Amino acid sequence: MSKDYYKILGVSKESSDDEIKKSYRKLALKYHPDRAPKDNKKEYEEKFKEISEAYRILSDKDKRNQYDQFGQNFEQSNPFGQGFSQQDFHSFQDAFGGQDIFEDLGFGRIFEQMFGSNSRGRSRAKTQYGQDIVIDQEMSLKEAYQGLEKEIDLKKMITCDKCQGKGGENFKKCFSCQGTGYEQVSQQSILGLILQRRICAKCHGRGEIPEKECNYCHGQGIVNESKRIKLNIPAGIEDGQTLKLSGQGEAAPYNGQPGDLYVNIHIKSDKDFERQGDNLFHNLVINFSQAALGDKIEVPTLEGKVNLKIPAGIQSGEMIRLKNKGMASLYKSRQGDLIVKIQVVTPKRLSRQQKKLIKNLNL
Repeated sequence: MSKDYYKILGVSKESSDDEIKKSYRKLALKYHPDRAPKDNKKEYEEKFKEISEAYRILSDKDKRNQYDQFGQNFEQSNPFGQGFSQQDFHSFQDAFGGQDIFEDLGFGRIFEQMFGSNSRGRSRAKTQYGQDIVIDQEMSLKEAYQGLEKEIDLKKMITCDKCQGKGGENFKKCFSCQGTGYEQVSQQSILGLILQRRICAKCHGRGEIPEKECNYCHGQGIVNESKRIKLNIPAGIEDGQTLKLSGQGEAAPYNGQPGDLYVNIHIKSDKDFERQGDNLFHNLVINFSQAALGDKIEVPTLEGKVNLKIPAGIQSGEMIRLKNKGMASLYKSRQGDLIVKIQVVTPKRLSRQQKKLIKNLNL
């Protein structure tokens, strides 16, 4: 059956190349099979194939002229059979710039599986990645105030020193994948014939194998050993925050990309202070006479004790703020404050003389 490609894309014969491309981009995103509801996937697949075919004709100057000349008699066959074709892929790539758009939209993996190459058209083996590591680090409030530098011994996979991570010596082309790093397989599916490439099991994607494997790492390029790691925890770190040390996780086989180390911070509770953001709170207990007459009292800070003046007549629950005696801030240039909360203790037992004196005061 003849097809009206202009109608399929929702444009007219007078539409410019940019208008045709704009319309195709909109429809391709709308009807891409990855975005289809489960009960409507077949319809999306057919629609995507149809608009891709229309764009393939109308975006090519010669083919568009031929289509305009022969009108409804112009037919275009699909050399790849049913399902998505390599041409559908190139139509999508052309309309969206053909570069990072596939990763940005999340379509890169499906095209790589379908056409046996990544969306950028390069043919290379998959990069090996090391595992991330997560550890917990406990520290005191004072250490969080000052910052902490320490070294820890971490058992993890590291690059083999004997072979420098290569896994052996005297390398030759892998006979299994012929140096490509990939094994190609095909399978029939509802989308048609799908070509897939997978990492070569023999050379692990390198395209070459050693004539002599490293005895120390057994050809893996990595060994499980203890390594000393330096932690530099900044002043002002908060409980529950996580530090990321890039490249300090597990080493990857064959000098691939190492994982990262994540350090979860746990700050122990402190007997003198309660932390709220960058501010510290300290409960100060004073007696009735100190509250009534005022006093000078030593109070703790994270840098040592300081004298605090208690004004006469202070009430229980009032607060005195000591500027810049709190925590350092990770995000601001200022320092937090120390807030002293006053708690006046009323004596429970008084002697007869004390009761008489208080009564005479008429307070």
